[in-house]
Amino acid sequence: MPSSTDTLWRWTALGFGAALACAAPAQAAPAAAMPAFAALPDWTGVWQGTGTLFDQSRGVLSPETGSSRDYPPYKPDWEARYEAFLKDVVWAERFVDPITLCYPAGFPRLASVPFGINFVVRPEATWIVYERGAVRFIFTDGRPHPGEDDLWPTWEGHSIGHWEGDTLVVDTVGLRAGVPVDRTGLVFSDKLHVAERIHKVGAQLVDEMTLTDPEALTGPWKVTRRYNRSKERFAAIGAIACAESQRNPIVDGKNTVTLGSERADTGSLYPAEIMPFAVPYGMKK
Repeated sequence: MPSSTDTLWRWTALGFGAALACAAPAQAAPAAAMPAFAALPDWTGVWQGTGTLFDQSRGVLSPETGSSRDYPPYKPDWEARYEAFLKDVVWAERFVDPITLCYPAGFPRLASVPFGINFVVRPEATWIVYERGAVRFIFTDGRPHPGEDDLWPTWEGHSIGHWEGDTLVVDTVGLRAGVPVDRTGLVFSDKLHVAERIHKVGAQLVDEMTLTDPEALTGPWKVTRRYNRSKERFAAIGAIACAESQRNPIVDGKNTVTLGSERADTGSLYPAEIMPFAVPYGMKK
């Protein structure tokens, strides 16, 4: 059975899609490319997040202390809606987390999910491969972000980066608005911008994140995610059957689309029946 390093090398040589489609033999990089590869840090293996990021416990109501959350610097209108959502939904134990219905976690929440991750580091790009199917592509070949007319919001956004020594500096834009980043319904607008500095500190991998959002925040919010290298030899890459696909039945041999309550203009990514319990009202666009 190939080692975890062999598997990662196969991905870097053949491409992520091809590697999943077949178990082709690893191919050596051209000799001219070897210096560029040699300059990259060794982030092989399975990494497991430790501690908290967008802390679920920070929105929990404590009988002794009240709200104990360390929240982002929301603007007053966003803060008021979020506080109301905590009181009426989260603390009332009515919160419906979209990821439990198989909606994507999206970025930046992907940084806090409990699954293991793998880094595929190449001179022109770094891929962060998550154990439940998501992949972030960070382009380090010098390309810019797409222009405004070509950049549309996606779950993972558009990420470019560059290396400063052994630190990967990442810039991410084009993120979907109204996607909860934790189990308190904390969300941002589609103007969210995430800057990251990913590097090793001792045996840990550290992701220092700075979030700015001119619509939702009064200033930058800095959070840090730390990863330990897992003792697991192999990543448990897999997918979970999504409940949302059950709304698209096959009728007479054709895939039909059944939107149900989504026919209503909820202004959200989520169906009307869960929307009031997934994101604060008015903070979904």
